[in-house]
Amino acid sequence: MEFTIKSGSPEKQRSACVVVGVFDNRKPSLSAELIDRASGGYVSEIIRRGDMEGKLGSTLLLHNVRGTLADRVLLVGLGKERDFREREFRTATRAAVRLLNETGSYEAVVYLTEEKVKRREVAWRVEHAVVVAMEAVYRFDEMKSQPADVRRPLRKLTLSVPQRSDLTAGEAAAARGLAIAHGMDLARDLGNLPGNICTPTYLAERAQALAKELDFSCQVLDRPQLEELKMGSFLSVTNGSEQPPKFIVLEYNGAGKKQKPLVLVGKGITFDSGGISIKPAHDMDHTWSASSPPAKTCPTAARPSRETSFAACRGRRSRF
Repeated sequence: MEFTIKSGSPEKQRSACVVVGVFDNRKPSLSAELIDRASGGYVSEIIRRGDMEGKLGSTLLLHNVRGTLADRVLLVGLGKERDFREREFRTATRAAVRLLNETGSYEAVVYLTEEKVKRREVAWRVEHAVVVAMEAVYRFDEMKSQPADVRRPLRKLTLSVPQRSDLTAGEAAAARGLAIAHGMDLARDLGNLPGNICTPTYLAERAQALAKELDFSCQVLDRPQLEELKMGSFLSVTNGSEQPPKFIVLEYNGAGKKQKPLVLVGKGITFDSGGISIKPAHDMDHTWSASSPPAKTCPTAARPSRETSFAACRGRRSRF
C-alpha cells in the first residue's frame, strides 16, 4: 500500500473517501465539523438521528455528501474524548481501514491522524496509522490453491496532519511505520507457513535473501560449526529431527563505533510437537509464531542510521 502525507481541509479533498472521527455522545471531531459546515448541517443531522453515536470502532459510510469533493465520507467512532489514547487510536484506525478495504474505496484521505492522542505527537500518530493499516489489510494466500479475490482492494492512504510544518516529520514517520509493517508482514508470513516448508534451512535461505536485499551481513552456522562451538544444548533439541540445525546471525552496522549495539535474539523454533499442555495456559495459543520474531526487526533495522548491530535467530527443529 502507498502512503502520502498531506495538510488541508477535509471538504476540499478530491478522493474516493474522506475519513473523519466522531466522539462518544455524538460529538463530531474538528474535521467532522468542517465537513458538516460544508454540507449545510447534513453530518450533524445524521448524528442527531442516532445513526452514529461515536462508539469506539463503529463506522458509517455516507455517499455523495453535498459541499464536499469526495465520493464518500466515512464517519468513525472514537469513543470518549477524554479516554482517546494509543489503544483507542489504533482501534479506530483499524476499523476505518478494514471497512475501506471491503467497500471498494481504493484510496482515501484519513483525518484520524489529526486527532490528539494523549502524550503522543503527530509523528507517533502517523507511524502507528501506517502500521495498523498494513496489519488490517494483511492476507496470507500462499498456501491456497484459489486465493479469494478482494474487490478493488485499498491501495493508497493519504494521512492528514494539522499543519504544513508537520509534513516533514509526518513523511519520516510514515517511512518508519512502513518499514516496521513490512517486517511484521514477513514475520506473519513465516509464522503462517507449515512446518514441512518453513524448516531451519528455509529460514536460513530467507535470511540470506533478506541480507542481500537490505545490505546486511549474514552468517549461517551448520552442525559442524555448532559442535565446534560446543553448543550442546542447542543441538540436543534438533537431534529429534531429520532436519539439520541452522544458527543464523544477521548484522547491520549503521552508526559510529562508540554507539552501543542493539542485540535481538529469537528462538526460531520451526516445529514443536507438544509441550503446551505442561506449560502455563496464558497466551500459549500464540506459540505457533515462534519461528519469526527476529524477522520483523530485520527490514526495519536497515532504514535507520543508528546501529542495530545484529539480530540472532536460532533456527532449530524440535522433536516430531
